[in-house]
Amino acid sequence: MEGLFQRAASLSLTTKFAFAVLGILVTYAAVRLLEKTLPRHFGQGDVRYRVRKFVAFAGYALVLLFVALLFADRLGRVSLALGVAGAGVVVALQDVIASFGGWVAIGFSRLYAVGDRIQIGDTKGDVIDISILRTTILEIGDWVSKDLYNGRVARIPNNSVLKGPVFNYSQGFRFVWDEIKVPLTSQSDYRLAREMLLRVTDETVASFLAEAKHAWRHVTDNYRIENPRLEPTVALAVNGGCFEFTVSYIVDYRERTVMKDRLFTKVAEEITKSNGRLDWALSSAAVPKSSATAEVAP
Repeated sequence: MEGLFQRAASLSLTTKFAFAVLGILVTYAAVRLLEKTLPRHFGQGDVRYRVRKFVAFAGYALVLLFVALLFADRLGRVSLALGVAGAGVVVALQDVIASFGGWVAIGFSRLYAVGDRIQIGDTKGDVIDISILRTTILEIGDWVSKDLYNGRVARIPNNSVLKGPVFNYSQGFRFVWDEIKVPLTSQSDYRLAREMLLRVTDETVASFLAEAKHAWRHVTDNYRIENPRLEPTVALAVNGGCFEFTVSYIVDYRERTVMKDRLFTKVAEEITKSNGRLDWALSSAAVPKSSATAEVAP
């Protein structure tokens, strides 16, 4: 090893730069080759992703080590210059340094991981990559339904996690409470409606309840929190002279849109089979002007 240091120190500065460029190019080519070929030997997508990230970080570390060994004899001479320029570099790269600090916070605080569904600011989606400076998210919502991909890829600086809240839909308890509203006419049988809505919702979300209860026990092991009601509930309110039922239920965060479709489909079938005992209430926008309450002239 000592002989290797002596040989590196005996090289001219131009030769060292040439070797540095050559070493970086060779390492880059090797890393790209390994990133394409090595993950193919692993079946799970998450493992393949971790292998690619490990190869990339190993490449960075190898380049830094090679350059440090190559210029070891000159590092002492440039340390003073680096110290003088350090303050200016910190100011100029403060966002980069803050993003690196955010990356450290993400890893050590386990704010989120690849595959989690999160929301940072107004951006919501599934994490598909976490680099040193940025988190890459496959976005959901906006001009499409709330839990469907819209096709955009958002890259958010990691320092964003240090400036505001981070919402994680996947960590610990991956279920959310959702609701639908069912408006019925005031002539509808509200007792029958309540029984029907509870029955339909119980049947539809039954596959989630057992898993949700098990997941909630894990949450209570780590946090001081009371046990909420996980079974579906139905609340009745009178709105505009009509019955408005609010059906609340628990659902996997990935299946909110699918669950609403299932519930409304079954509710519509039940109302059709009720022989007039249940009837949809028209929204105010659908009521003809002739049937609206007329304004009394002074």
